[in-house]
Amino acid sequence: MTTEPARSHRNARVVEAARLHRARHRKQDARTLIEGPHLLTAAIESGTTPEILFALPDDGLTETKAALHDIELVRVDEGAMKRLAGTESPRGPVGVVSIPEQTELQGEGLIVSWGVSDPGNVGTLIRTAGAFGWGFAYTVGTADPWSPKVLRSGAGAQFSVACGPVSKVEEVSQVGYTTVASVVSGGTELSSFSEGRYALIVGEEASGLPDDAVAAADMTVTIPMSGATDSLNVSIAAGIIVYALSKP
Repeated sequence: MTTEPARSHRNARVVEAARLHRARHRKQDARTLIEGPHLLTAAIESGTTPEILFALPDDGLTETKAALHDIELVRVDEGAMKRLAGTESPRGPVGVVSIPEQTELQGEGLIVSWGVSDPGNVGTLIRTAGAFGWGFAYTVGTADPWSPKVLRSGAGAQFSVACGPVSKVEEVSQVGYTTVASVVSGGTELSSFSEGRYALIVGEEASGLPDDAVAAADMTVTIPMSGATDSLNVSIAAGIIVYALSKP
């Protein structure tokens, strides 16, 4: 571990790390940013040790963890921390980690994000997948699973959940999953599903799934609702359906 003196927001290493808030730089460098002690712990416990940690001068806990895991620690001032972090009042730490290689589609089941663009929803979908031992797949148009915002929303579940891209429903079927498209109405009720290895396909809240994705799926599913609300947030709906499909 190397502890360096406090750095300003203009420091070259701070500037280089802050670039990773942009998708093209994450893709180019195969690296991303994690923020906060929880994500730091999740990364380390998964075997993904940060290349470098940025911490405020009074952050003794991060200094201890950096020393324990032989991670380079750079002390920064509040201006630099604001540039590195994605939250309003950041306390850090912020770390730079390598993005794990994309994995094969795997898990007890699979949540497939079909163009879900909201980072909060995508993070929650990944966290839900992790809670039930499912994997996560995503199409073009889905918020980057490894963006700092999605990592925070997913509470670092990305480090333990198999995540990989897909372009067609058939790719999911070919690896042994029964594909189930979530639709607002007309789908099979949850109580009718038997035990199986399912891949739940969910789309944007406003537009839902495209017709061709629904047509390509083996089945459709609808959550019955008796109240005044006629639809649910995509991540909440996915949680309900995954729970039901995971029950023995």
